[in-house]
Amino acid sequence: MKDGIFSVWEINCEKIIQSAATDSQNFKLQWICSLLWLPKTSELMIGQGLLENQMKIWKYPMLFNSSGLYGNHKRRVLHIALSPDQSKLPSAATDGMAWLWKCHESVES
Repeated sequence: MKDGIFSVWEINCEKIIQSAATDSQNFKLQWICSLLWLPKTSELMIGQGLLENQMKIWKYPMLFNSSGLYGNHKRRVLHIALSPDQSKLPSAATDGMAWLWKCHESVES
């Protein structure tokens, strides 16, 4: 959908169970191009395109934007992955560049 809303669906019931506004100024141009689950921190990472060409991290299940990775990709982020040991995140964009990011550690209080 092109509504500026990031939604989590229960596919068995075909219902939205959680949603959040992406807060993009022009959501019609802020497409989600890739999605990745981060199991150690219970977060969802999305790769976006056009306006900021960034990756945003959303805390699950509350769905708030906890952090992001900005500035390196010059075009939309098409692919994100997680290394087998979950310590690194490779990303690739239509600018022809691939980046390797170190995953942050979640601090539990």
